[in-house]
Amino acid sequence: MKIGTYIDGALEKYIKQSKADKTKQVNIKENNTENTQQVSKSEVDKVEISPQAKLLSELLGNEDTKADKLARVKTQIENGTYKPPISEIAKSILKEWKGE
Repeated sequence: MKIGTYIDGALEKYIKQSKADKTKQVNIKENNTENTQQVSKSEVDKVEISPQAKLLSELLGNEDTKADKLARVKTQIENGTYKPPISEIAKSILKEWKGE
């Protein structure tokens, strides 16, 4: 079985397809240029950010604050000055124990 014949045929198809794709891309670019010139200012795309996205952005933006708090608590633990809120820890343990 000759592999060269198969590869040559596939290569020719690939070259023809590539040339056709390039021609299509040029035509599309020309059409887009014409369409862009026809777009009026009132048809310009607009972006609106939902309140949920704004909230998420704020929450994710607090990573620096969390890192600062973590560093502060770590320093307090190392110095022996950290006093955890015992009542909050107890509430959290009870919630976990109850499965809430």
